[in-house]
Amino acid sequence: MTKNLARTAPCLLVNFLWIVAMMCCPAQGHAGVTPAYSRVIVPAETGEQSLQLFNVNSYPVLVQAWVDDGNIEALPQESQAPIVTLPPIFRMSEGGQQSLRLVQGENDLPRDRESLFWLNLYEIPETPTHSPTDEQAVVVTMRTQYKVFVRPSTLPFPAQELPDRLKLSAKSAEGKVTLTIDNATPYYATISGVEMRHKETAETGNVDMIEPFSSGHMSFETIDAPPGDSVNVTFALLDDDGNPQIGTRNLKIGK
Repeated sequence: MTKNLARTAPCLLVNFLWIVAMMCCPAQGHAGVTPAYSRVIVPAETGEQSLQLFNVNSYPVLVQAWVDDGNIEALPQESQAPIVTLPPIFRMSEGGQQSLRLVQGENDLPRDRESLFWLNLYEIPETPTHSPTDEQAVVVTMRTQYKVFVRPSTLPFPAQELPDRLKLSAKSAEGKVTLTIDNATPYYATISGVEMRHKETAETGNVDMIEPFSSGHMSFETIDAPPGDSVNVTFALLDDDGNPQIGTRNLKIGK
């Protein structure tokens, strides 16, 4: 979803940070079983990571956990991911906690970059045993996914340097500006929001997660900046804890 905003310069960053915060924070009504972190980093060498889960529902649930390639339509038994969850099925009481282990098996994952998988949490509320037999009940299940990164320790620099290593460039054509974000690093770049400013006009939008050694592109329809003009770009890059790290670039528009 892209929003067009025209604001004065002092207010733009405040509004941008508010938009980023709304993107990063889950809204009420989302999954009741939530992990301590919004992403899991599995060291490739040790091949194991633990994650604490919390049941914030006001009722007990049965949970099935598995790791796959992110296909929301796939079944647990169809997963080809080299990571298993222990335990794979468990019960959580109201307000309860559960430690979940992610264990990596033998694999041929690349050693020069991160690999991405997805942790699935499928929760089923327990059916009340005291309900009358003639009472109809609606059981609502919930499936949520969280990123799992398998990270080799031999990568040439730490993930904390990723914001400074992204290369941004902008070109103007057919009355719009296209922003290119080059990620020539071995890490996945998860960017939760981008804002471009030119004079008194600003536009915000999103870009898909950028894989290692690849690029992401997005167009700004309301930014009328001819070649040679300068624009300011502010972006929010999510770190290992899921917190936005704000970066800025001043770019000259190319042809």
